[in-house]
Amino acid sequence: MKKLFLQFTAGGRVRAAWFAAASAAAMALVACGSGGSTDSGEVEAFIDTQVVQIGGATTAVAYLEDTSAVKWTLYSMAHRFAATPIGLTKGAVKELAAPGYIQNITPVSYGGKSYALLSLGGKGIGVVDISNPAAMAYLRTMTVNYDTPSYIYVDGGGTEFTEAAASHTSGPVNALLVDDNGTPADNTDDQLYIANGAFGIQKTKLSNLMDATASGVLAVDGAQMWTLKYAGENPWGGPLSLKMHGGKLYAALGFLGMGIYKPDDLTRLGFYNLYTDTSTREDWFGYQNQKPSDPGVLNVTAAEGLDADGMLTYKEAGYELKNKSTVTTYPFAAFDRYGKYYYNARTMDVQVIGGQTMAFIAYGLGGLVAVNVTNPATPSYMGYVPAAPAHGPDEPTGGISSKGILSHSGSGMLKEAGVMGVSVVPDPAGGGKYQAYYTDHFAGLVVASGAEAPGTNWKNGGGNFNNDTNAAKFWPDYEFVKSYDMTPVPVGDESMPKFLTADANGDYTAPLKLVTGELNGHGGALFMIPTGAGGRDTTAAGQVDLIQASGAGGVSMVDIKSLSAGVAVADRFGVPVQLVSTNEVGADENGAPGQAIAIGHAEGVTVSGGYLYLADGPHGMSVWRTAGDDLRLVANTLQSEYPTGNGILPTPHAFKVRFGNDPTKAYVLSQSLGLRRVDVTAVTNGTAKVGTPALLNAPASGIYEHSSESGGNLGGINGQDHAYGVTFYGNYAIVADGGNGLTVYDTTVDATTGNHVVANIGGTVTGMAPLGRAAAVRLWTDPATNRKYAVVAAGAQGVSVVDMTDLLDKGIKPGMTLIKTFEPLKADDDNAFGSADGKSVDVHVVGGHAYFSYDSFGLVSYTMASLIQPVTEFRPAVVPAGQAPDACSLVTDVTKLSKKSGGTAECRPPFVARFKLQLVPGYENLDGGALYMTSQVLPSTWLTSGNRLLFYIAYGDAGVVKLDWSDPAKPSLMAIKDTMGAATSTAVANGRVYVSDGTGGLVVFK
Repeated sequence: MKKLFLQFTAGGRVRAAWFAAASAAAMALVACGSGGSTDSGEVEAFIDTQVVQIGGATTAVAYLEDTSAVKWTLYSMAHRFAATPIGLTKGAVKELAAPGYIQNITPVSYGGKSYALLSLGGKGIGVVDISNPAAMAYLRTMTVNYDTPSYIYVDGGGTEFTEAAASHTSGPVNALLVDDNGTPADNTDDQLYIANGAFGIQKTKLSNLMDATASGVLAVDGAQMWTLKYAGENPWGGPLSLKMHGGKLYAALGFLGMGIYKPDDLTRLGFYNLYTDTSTREDWFGYQNQKPSDPGVLNVTAAEGLDADGMLTYKEAGYELKNKSTVTTYPFAAFDRYGKYYYNARTMDVQVIGGQTMAFIAYGLGGLVAVNVTNPATPSYMGYVPAAPAHGPDEPTGGISSKGILSHSGSGMLKEAGVMGVSVVPDPAGGGKYQAYYTDHFAGLVVASGAEAPGTNWKNGGGNFNNDTNAAKFWPDYEFVKSYDMTPVPVGDESMPKFLTADANGDYTAPLKLVTGELNGHGGALFMIPTGAGGRDTTAAGQVDLIQASGAGGVSMVDIKSLSAGVAVADRFGVPVQLVSTNEVGADENGAPGQAIAIGHAEGVTVSGGYLYLADGPHGMSVWRTAGDDLRLVANTLQSEYPTGNGILPTPHAFKVRFGNDPTKAYVLSQSLGLRRVDVTAVTNGTAKVGTPALLNAPASGIYEHSSESGGNLGGINGQDHAYGVTFYGNYAIVADGGNGLTVYDTTVDATTGNHVVANIGGTVTGMAPLGRAAAVRLWTDPATNRKYAVVAAGAQGVSVVDMTDLLDKGIKPGMTLIKTFEPLKADDDNAFGSADGKSVDVHVVGGHAYFSYDSFGLVSYTMASLIQPVTEFRPAVVPAGQAPDACSLVTDVTKLSKKSGGTAECRPPFVARFKLQLVPGYENLDGGALYMTSQVLPSTWLTSGNRLLFYIAYGDAGVVKLDWSDPAKPSLMAIKDTMGAATSTAVANGRVYVSDGTGGLVVFK
């Protein structure tokens, strides 16, 4: 007999909690969500209240010297704002919480007091009194309104839309700049410039912000400049940072480069865009020769395909998208999917050197780019230092026969990579020389000499510096950057370009003087300590010279000891103080307590047996006790990307954590290094505890890869290892292996033998990947036939279904047959038979339905009967004009089920229902798309009949969405809860929703 108690909430809602097992029929339908919760069917979880937030990335750092000449660093940890004295030993930390994620910190003096202005994204501007940093106080939050002009864009099917001029609230504030007009003591004429990511640059009097007495809407009473450009649905050109120099305002405009403006009325004086700069071929992105100015590239006339700035227009985008099965060159798609990450101007420093005004732009994967802006109307390229490459697309995708013009293959790692911040300072050697200190996502802190003459000094090797003579060949990777020797040199599990690696004497290839590698995580924002008493001295040890944010790691205080030739790398710098985002203590490489635990790259979360398993990217996996809402660390893998000398192996690039049938064995999924099994017996038997954490190992015998450095390409699979999703069947781990499709490993085989690869489908075929870029997989058994099917979220290719029966039941290898791959029918009314944009991310199968999350249009569901139906037997309910009802009987390629994808007929199954948050009234303007999710089946309460099906969806920037999908045809929004970062996955247990929140850390709702 079931026992039920009723808990009445303050709002009068009734919560039902079952203390006996749910009915067998109901529990048979429970689909373990992406979080893998083992008890997700027991208690409904609500997202009313955030009860836990752990960790968070450091995005912003800033310098402050107080009235007592004490030097402070101000910094962020997600939404937490902190201050601590700068020194060779760790000082006290003062911290407070802001209502939004902190993008930037701007110190300002006003009315004789010191303040910090916090750029809080969509939450607006936070004002903090830091007159006494040790006792700082949060004062208020001001939102920013803005008006957008009318603009035209095209959707994923190429259909044009005109967006009318409109008024908006809560513009996303990326950065702020205060101009005191040369009179620091007089605030009456001070101006505030706002980098509004959804609009452009706005200007108002600083007094409008500082004289406000309560939170509210900031009056914007000055000039405004719209900087965005639309071609597709996502804009380019939202400002990321601002800098004032020489009476001019400089703005880093992301994918549109750098704009230069008059401060008084924001008239544009000039701009520089590496992508449109035809004077140089030293940038990496040579894909398909997609320089918009090159002859023969555009599919329409230049007047329509390019705007006055040389950027691609909606007309070019529309042409490509409407004809994507036949076009052979597609600059819009190439730029929007890959290229923009090689042309992502994040911030800049501006200096007058030798009579020239020079801008040094942190250009993402484009590297550190120097531009002469003495005449802002005609800026000219001077030289660059390349960034450390990211492993993005595996190879040039070629024409449409390859991966498709809208493929997102590999773009995930591109988004965060490249040069992040830069500061150019005089060389201590004098003589008019300058050094550039910059941070690189992979290389850490880099110091380059010769910044006074980049065109001469920032090259090595001589010869031809043209990097895209042969467009099909010069792909953005190590060997295709001619200005430098980019020969990859193995460093740990990864490779770095040769020019970033010191020789035996500690010396680098000119112009480099130092490459630290990751200090405590990936390189981020930085600032240099001013020179003077107790300040910067980069020629000697004994002081802090700069502060670097390490992204997911925290904050590093760096002492540059020497940059002289012959000095070993370890003796060139030191990091006397590191600040991380939690107070937890993990196990170090020797197994003893003492490892600082940084959480700030939270990718995946799983709950099993009363413990939470968190995949935190470069930090690997950590395990947390979940008793009540007091989460505490009890175990961790090595907090490193590289093995130690004592046989301990880490779980780098951790993306998700999953369990098979054995709760003592966790499987850590890596985006680039396959599947790693970790013995967590110390957790399950209670040995691992707070204060005595267990060090968990991933022995080589349990590292399931097919492209290991020692083993070559096992199983005939040539692509890079990926593990985005996994499902288990007996001894088999069936892995969603990205562009390789599905790879099956035998988990009972010692992986060091190389015999663990059982079978693969999708990784041995040239041309378009038949299973797209597999991101998630679920198994389903047809109750009528007992045949077993893998249902795959296939990325940009949409949905894939594979018959696994011969392999799983009969042991036949490979024993897998592709039933179909298709993009969902576009649900927008404008194009009923078009293809969906974006990519599918996750899939759940509950009962007789499959539910797919899409990062662009939400969620879509199908009956399993329609998914497993042979294409040749399909008869569309609505037959497109000119198509015979039985045309699908002639289909021979099950990956081409519509004319849009190169097929001859419309043969895609219809969806049952779909949900898009932005179509719900009141949520039209929210960012974010559906990512990984957890589903929960609950038995009925006395208020309802039938089983209830709930989904808890990580919806990116929008937070967490809870849906009721009990009626297959009518999903309904139950609740939505914002998070500080971007929600990536969820898990449900004990009435709580656990959320991996990316740079926002780990969040718990109940």
